Amino acid sequence: MAGGGCEWIMKRTLKFLAFALLMATHFPAGAAPRDDLWRQVNDAVQKGLPKSAITNLEPIIAGAMQDKAYPEAAKAIAKKIALEGNIEGNKPEERIPKLESEIARAPQEMAPVLETLLAHWYWQYFQQNRWRFLQRTATAQAPGKDFTTWDLPRLFDEIDRHFQLSLAAQATLKATPISAWDDLIEKGAMPDSYRPTLYDFLAHEALEFYTSGEQAAAKPRTRPICRQTVRFFFRRRNF
Repeated sequence: MAGGGCEWIMKRTLKFLAFALLMATHFPAGAAPRDDLWRQVNDAVQKGLPKSAITNLEPIIAGAMQDKAYPEAAKAIAKKIALEGNIEGNKPEERIPKLESEIARAPQEMAPVLETLLAHWYWQYFQQNRWRFLQRTATAQAPGKDFTTWDLPRLFDEIDRHFQLSLAAQATLKATPISAWDDLIEKGAMPDSYRPTLYDFLAHEALEFYTSGEQAAAKPRTRPICRQTVRFFFRRRNF
């Protein structure tokens, strides 16, 4: 893979994560009916008024869902959850269940992107608590619902599960041009022909996890599918 291509992937990945961490303040393209609300959201965030920003995000979400503007809706939902998390102490155990609830009622067109975001949030939780996981011994007991008590293999199983769910609707994702999600995914330095569909983008988001050195720290329990995903994708796209 050429160095420029790697840089392009990184930019897109960082942008994808940044919107959920309140770093993105641009207005979604094609969202003119809600531009004023977005300005109010951004102004409130810059002034340190998260509750005011959340108040303005509610009609953005409702309007975007009604218009089937799913990239805009996904951004607004993630931003709302992140703002609520900041108010509540920025704890993953607060943000992650809220995103899971949103995914449970999300339209199928939007769910894959939210699944990828959820996988990233779980992965981010590991990265922020790496030392705890490396000191934590595996347990023979069945893991409960509280992910803060999981061992590393169980957490990686969950990350894998959400990346696989994000790629499950292959036909639909492959028929969706990446440009359809420009409201959410910022263009990189390389043309869209390098990652022409939403499937291509989400698959490479997953590959960031599957090819990370962190995989060596955990032995997969029941999911060899991650390696199959890597082989399948590189058969299709040789960069």
